[in-house]
Amino acid sequence: MRIVPLESTQLDLVTAIEEQDGDVGWSRAQFEKELAGEFRRFFVVLEEDDPNPLAYGGYWKAGPEAQITNLVVRRESRCRGIAKRLVEFILDCARGEECTTCTLEVRAANAHAQALYRNLGFDVKGTRPTLYTNPVDDAVLMEKVL
Repeated sequence: MRIVPLESTQLDLVTAIEEQDGDVGWSRAQFEKELAGEFRRFFVVLEEDDPNPLAYGGYWKAGPEAQITNLVVRRESRCRGIAKRLVEFILDCARGEECTTCTLEVRAANAHAQALYRNLGFDVKGTRPTLYTNPVDDAVLMEKVL
């Protein structure tokens, strides 16, 4: 497995994954913005010989803070440690850019993701009621000191 920056040739692929397996409904235009933004970092996880992403994720760098914005592993690729590797990669990148904290929001109903983030050292800092739609759900705010 390798983790590489998202490229414009992969936009249709990640948009399809978001439609099928994501839970926030990002459009192709939103992924395009991730490529164009000066403070945005976005990555895909690939098998060595396969151009189709297994997962994607990224963060925004805002001063000393990295904010993970979206992270999805294809349903058929879950439970293989891919999300853990991707989050660890993002944290390493953020540390390399001298970020001192990393934050994220996760659905309250997504206990599996919350457990992963807690195992990686994130702490719950609060909630945002009904932030998510389709279905409606609260967001759990989490933070890790880097």
